[in-house]
Amino acid sequence: MKPQRERLVTELTTALVTVPRAAIVRWRAAMGLMGLGLGTSGVGLAWDFYVHEIVRDVGEVESIFATPHLVIFAGLGITALGFLLSIIAVRFGGQRPVNPA
Repeated sequence: MKPQRERLVTELTTALVTVPRAAIVRWRAAMGLMGLGLGTSGVGLAWDFYVHEIVRDVGEVESIFATPHLVIFAGLGITALGFLLSIIAVRFGGQRPVNPA
């Protein structure tokens, strides 16, 4: 390999190995939050399926503010919040940027 490329590989490897513990904790919390949000959305979707297909309880005009729909939307919001927190954890994890030059 070229010397410049070797230095870049060394810097990338060092950056991966020396991730601050606080960044890892924030990243794990964000992943857990996204999992919780996806689980909440899944419960809301299952509930909505149950209401529509099994019970066949559909009114003339169903509101978007029906309880199963609110659970789905809440889960999507929780997932989006977890995604934003993961970006923040990675971007502001206390690491210095790798300089390829």
